[in-house]
Amino acid sequence: RLFALLNLSLADGVIAFYDAKYTYNFWRPVTAIRAADTNDNPEAAGDPNWLPEVGKTGPDPSYPGAHAVISAAGAEVLKSFLKERHVDFEVTSEVLPGVVRSFTSFSAAEDEASLSRIFAGQHFRFDEVSGEQLGRDVADFVVDHFLTPLHGQGDGGFR
Repeated sequence: RLFALLNLSLADGVIAFYDAKYTYNFWRPVTAIRAADTNDNPEAAGDPNWLPEVGKTGPDPSYPGAHAVISAAGAEVLKSFLKERHVDFEVTSEVLPGVVRSFTSFSAAEDEASLSRIFAGQHFRFDEVSGEQLGRDVADFVVDHFLTPLHGQGDGGFR
């Protein structure tokens, strides 16, 4: 049930964030910084040579942040299912061998995933804040409405 709820939340989160990305069609920081002097704000100065820390950014619109949606949805399902707020765990990376990140909660991992996208120059903070809320909302809906125990069946039957 846990893995099904995670997969449903992640899949629905992806659908929701792509729907929002192409509804709002908001530029990424690289575009905003390079073209800052093209708006009506005389205080904004563009930097046509600025690049984000990661070099390249995603080809899709910035808002809402996809990593934030996915991380928040996953954390929300895990928290609702496991009922624990303090969970020590570590993650490793295939891209950075030997690097180990340690967390004391699912929320801490969620926060770091969102912040990493801001620090890398991929997103604005509001992309991530909205993305986290969208992920939590999707997960809450999935957990509340799918694969719930049938009346009188305890944990044996689900709808």
